[in-house]
Amino acid sequence: MTHSRTCRTLTTLFLIMVSALPLAADETDSSVAEARKLASDLKHQDFAVRESATRTLSSLGASAIAPVTEIALQDNLEAALRAVSVLEKLYLSEDAVAFDQAEVSLNRLLSESKLPAVAQQAAQTLEDNQFTVTQRRAIAEVRRLGGQIQTEREYPLLVNGEQIRPEQGWARAAAISRHWKGGDEGLKHLARLKSLQTLYLVEGHPLSTAAIEQLQNEMPDTVFQTRGRAMLGVGTGPQGLFGCMISQVREGTAASKAGMMVGDIVVEISGKPVRQPEDLISIVGEHDEDESIEIIVLRGDPILRDQLVEMMTQPEQFSPVLAIAIISQMRTKFTVVLGEWSIDS
Repeated sequence: MTHSRTCRTLTTLFLIMVSALPLAADETDSSVAEARKLASDLKHQDFAVRESATRTLSSLGASAIAPVTEIALQDNLEAALRAVSVLEKLYLSEDAVAFDQAEVSLNRLLSESKLPAVAQQAAQTLEDNQFTVTQRRAIAEVRRLGGQIQTEREYPLLVNGEQIRPEQGWARAAAISRHWKGGDEGLKHLARLKSLQTLYLVEGHPLSTAAIEQLQNEMPDTVFQTRGRAMLGVGTGPQGLFGCMISQVREGTAASKAGMMVGDIVVEISGKPVRQPEDLISIVGEHDEDESIEIIVLRGDPILRDQLVEMMTQPEQFSPVLAIAIISQMRTKFTVVLGEWSIDS
């Protein structure tokens, strides 16, 4: 009796374990089998069958992409073009998985299709949606994963010599910091931002060197720059004869809160001389967020500044006593509490 109960118990446990095991895609997802059948129907002799298959495949989501891609890579022109149209609909759908996989397939067709018309249609789909659907989703994903995006709205973007104005603007710069949760895999979203001019890699980011190098290969027109974790929040103008002139003070940043202004000439940070923008970036980068630093700028009457510049450019008129007097009058010291490096707009 005990042996019988034990056998029944073991049998029950076995059945539970078996039911929990993953089965092959054909056994668990009938839509895969349906997609294969419908994909083959894209070559059917009956026009009505081909039309029905084309319409239905678009509703199957990601399960349709592999079999449809196989048809798109074959030599049957009509069937291949129908397959591309299905991939386009899945690419433009709200299904994130289908979007990712359809994009991969469309790019694959660019290089692997033996039919120029198919490759051209795939290319047109990707190009037409580059700064609408693709960019909008990429920006949303980068931000969701902890990255930062700076968009540009004021100036049109030149694409193939033509000016375009995406409704949501276009991605100008991005930053990846210690807050990035996407790992190396998440960089695929950045690679979709074809308009990206600059990518900032902020100290403490979790990306591997290999992933960064691969992204650089995928984005040869994007400038990669490293930054420290702290941020002052200013833009700098052309290099002058002395110091670094501030051309922009971002609202809400450390510089703005400290009272720095456009036109200030930064000459010293934390006791170190500043002669050019690179000096400012480097010295600030040595510090951490929430750290207090002292910044000395030249600020005052533009006439005094012009007089100082004139003396510097015309040695015969240079007067050390007058120069010291002017500098002393213009010299202003700030204590700035640095913020976290950010470009998010």
